[in-house]
Amino acid sequence: MNHTYETLRIKLERLMKKRQSAKKQFQENELYYNEVKAIFQKETADVEKLEGQSFTTFLRTLIGTHDKKLYEERQEQIQAKLQLDKASAVFLSSREDLSRIEEEISDLKNELDTLKEKLSKTDPEFKEILSEKEEQRLSIEAEMREINEALDVGVSVLNSLNMTLESLDSADSLATWDLFSDSFLIDMLKYDKIDKAEENLFYLEGLLERYKKELKDVDLHGVLDYESLGQMRRVFDIFFDNVFSDWSTKDTVKRNISNLDSVYAEVSLIQKQLQERYDALGAQLSELQLYY
Repeated sequence: MNHTYETLRIKLERLMKKRQSAKKQFQENELYYNEVKAIFQKETADVEKLEGQSFTTFLRTLIGTHDKKLYEERQEQIQAKLQLDKASAVFLSSREDLSRIEEEISDLKNELDTLKEKLSKTDPEFKEILSEKEEQRLSIEAEMREINEALDVGVSVLNSLNMTLESLDSADSLATWDLFSDSFLIDMLKYDKIDKAEENLFYLEGLLERYKKELKDVDLHGVLDYESLGQMRRVFDIFFDNVFSDWSTKDTVKRNISNLDSVYAEVSLIQKQLQERYDALGAQLSELQLYY
């Protein structure tokens, strides 16, 4: 690797970390400044309110409390203004620091890009490195696309599971009422909820098939550990074996709710791990795009 290029790359890497810290400090200072500003505005409003009261002011003056109250409010306003001035100074200073770092990063990026373009034409070794990094970039982008497609279907699966569970929970509640009454209306409502749940389940079955297909396209061994992979397959098998069964009893409804809860928990875990992998790949991609 070219020494000058590597030196600039390390310098840029340090500046990026410095920017992250400066940005966090700026955001904290901005939040504090806005809080102190709100306090000052409230104290100012309190003073103006006292100064603007006519009849109430007249009555307070007669009994000697108005001037004391106004003095106290003005003291609070002064203290709030002092705090606001301090917060403003710190806030503006952190904003200037962040702007300065951003400008340094921009200049260094331009310098690095210029050198990269020059080396790609004159340095065979550097050109080969760029080619390797480009292959890495394309590979990462392809994996991110596959993961993103799986994540999208996973969101639909979770939404469908929620709707199905809501229908079954309602059916379960109505089934409980049905045990203690002989109401034809409750019976009809229960089966209406069950019918709705079955409709949702057929739709969910299709989504889960799509989800399983999308997961096959993803390198799951890079996302899930061996234990998680085995658990995922077991839970999906339980769903397809048991969820479409006789709905006539309350126990059956509860059993299917339990099965769906297991599927929901498993899909949520898979989604979390997919997102973590996606974010990690995104960080790698950003680094490649920044330096190469």
